[in-house]
Amino acid sequence: MRRIKIIGIALVPTLTLTLGVVGAGLTTALVVGTPAASAAERAWGTPAALTDERGANTGSGVKVTTDGTAVTVWISGTKDGPQELWGATRPAGATAWSAPVRIATDQQSVSDVHLAMGLDGSATVSWDRFTSDRFDSHSTSALLPGAASWTAPAPITSALFGYDLMLVSGPGGRLTAVWNGNPTPGEDESDVGVFTSDLAERGAAWSQAVQISSGSAYELRAAAAGDGTVTVAWQADISGPEALRVSTRAAGAVAWSVPEVIRNDDASNPGELDVQAAPDGAALVSWSGITSGRSFVYRPAGSTTWGRTEYLPVDEARNSTLAPQLEPDGRVTALWEFEGAQLRTASRAVNGTWSPIRTLVENSEASRFWVPDIGRDGSLAVMWTTFEGDLWALVRSEGTWPKPLYVGRADLHTVGSVAAGPDGSAVAVWNKRLGTTSDYHPIDQVWATATGAAKPTHRDHVGDDGFPDLYARGTNGSLRVYRGDAAGKLPGTADGGTWPTTSTLIPFGDLDGDGANDTLVTNSAGDLYRHSPQRGSVVTPQGPAKKIGSGWKAFDGLTGSGDFTADGRPDLVARETATGDLYLYAGTAAGGLTRTGKIGNGWKNLTIVGAGDLNGDGHADLVARTAAGDLYRYDGTGRGAIGNGVKIGTGWGGMADIVGIGDLTGDGTDDVLGRTTGGDLYRYAGNGTGGIGAGVKIGTGWKSFAGIR
Repeated sequence: MRRIKIIGIALVPTLTLTLGVVGAGLTTALVVGTPAASAAERAWGTPAALTDERGANTGSGVKVTTDGTAVTVWISGTKDGPQELWGATRPAGATAWSAPVRIATDQQSVSDVHLAMGLDGSATVSWDRFTSDRFDSHSTSALLPGAASWTAPAPITSALFGYDLMLVSGPGGRLTAVWNGNPTPGEDESDVGVFTSDLAERGAAWSQAVQISSGSAYELRAAAAGDGTVTVAWQADISGPEALRVSTRAAGAVAWSVPEVIRNDDASNPGELDVQAAPDGAALVSWSGITSGRSFVYRPAGSTTWGRTEYLPVDEARNSTLAPQLEPDGRVTALWEFEGAQLRTASRAVNGTWSPIRTLVENSEASRFWVPDIGRDGSLAVMWTTFEGDLWALVRSEGTWPKPLYVGRADLHTVGSVAAGPDGSAVAVWNKRLGTTSDYHPIDQVWATATGAAKPTHRDHVGDDGFPDLYARGTNGSLRVYRGDAAGKLPGTADGGTWPTTSTLIPFGDLDGDGANDTLVTNSAGDLYRHSPQRGSVVTPQGPAKKIGSGWKAFDGLTGSGDFTADGRPDLVARETATGDLYLYAGTAAGGLTRTGKIGNGWKNLTIVGAGDLNGDGHADLVARTAAGDLYRYDGTGRGAIGNGVKIGTGWGGMADIVGIGDLTGDGTDDVLGRTTGGDLYRYAGNGTGGIGAGVKIGTGWKSFAGIR
């Protein structure tokens, strides 16, 4: 059962403010430069399970094909067997995943699963199938462009006795397998080394294994460039600076280069090896050393020579768990954690010059960053989980970093994968821990979500221009929607028709999931309707509407502020008129509302304001004005509750209306409007940490309206 925190009005003053002078500027909690109201800030869909809760299913990552189709695979069953390999796809532009498809069955155990994306739009999965107590049998299966099912599993005949197999895909569907081991079974270890084999085309036979290095190796990594160049790196079974080696097969060539020692100044064995290749043939090999931190070597496109060992731009970045990313244009972008709470970045130009360091996220409370991913168009996606179990994402598109977006709830065991698609889209797959078997094998469920259409801006109801709008009701029930602009004002208007004077209109978020903000309306009988005009269109009494509730005459103070339950849907706050108790009604997948419980009492004499996200933590907040004119902020927890009140202002008794307008100033933080009893309209800019700045008059002559929301 969900535990709901019931609160009173705990008055904890922090600022003493007067009307017109509200708050002082503080640093924002999430700093990403100036957020752009563009398609780069795409909404994440509601997370959904790809597997049921009846069995253990462990995801093995997600990737995106050249046509934008997301592909994921997972292992069904635990290590005590038997196990199966399953997969699912999410076509580009689709709103849902396909039904799961079985790829391979009747395996005693499955391990080392790898996905390789072909330039022809295909996807190939490889895995180790345990068949005896002596060796593994490597198999592959392909999902061809436009196909609904995977090809029948086929062995990699040249790699029957290898391990640590990697699979990469080049032009024309050519596959290259790289592995450790020896070509024949037995006790003689003299021919142990790194081997490769190729599948020139579908239906052909794998080529004879070619040995490119002798001696045992580990942390084997490989990458294929768009021109067909394949780079393989590994750690030799020795200590010291000669442990890291690399070999390359140029585009169109047959022979591999002599393994080259990557010189580095770390006397300890390198770890966290990573190999990346750009479409034009540039390559990047990076690793972590105990003393030197994160290091890398770079080879420009068209060159056969690796550059000197380089390091991330500042000492604080060298202990990063995130490998630097090779951009399609040859640049190298580094992402690193700083003091456990910030995410920073800098890019190295092809000439070796680093850009200025930029802070993308502050106060993230991240517990684990996932491996970033760069799409073919240069989109870059990074995700992380917080210590509270929240999942966040940041997706760069067209060189622009928008503000981080909340994705959903995870848990402390969550391990996931994110893949960047075209035009700022992204997809994520992760494991949700359900428990363990009697032998203590993890039982996980596979979950997934993806970005869809650009997320509608909070309170942007007319014009789809990225600026929030204000509802103003005339005494005759007429509705005028005042449109925000880049100057932080409300100059334009749209006619919303004439509504019954007994109706209440509540600007709301996208409750039905159609990509457009909705408006909730109650009538004199206490019925509740969801009005859903097309995105960018003004709401009118004649527009599309659906009844979603009744019995609302017992409530007042109906307020939409955003998402209080952290499920990606907007929620409604309602005050019971007779008692002053405050209740939360959570948005549902069906586009309705369900009551979750009481979230406060003692609210009878308060003016309730849906403030949006004032403190920058990704959760909706409330603001309340007391009869004495004091202003308090109540932070949403993301778990269907609100915290204790924090005093953020005094002298607000002269306001006829207070409205949480959203980000009217365009600085990435939500703002507040106030209409005085004399008809002047003031804007109070949020500072991103829960406070609001000094009042700026942006209008006069608003006295004739019955109310604004």
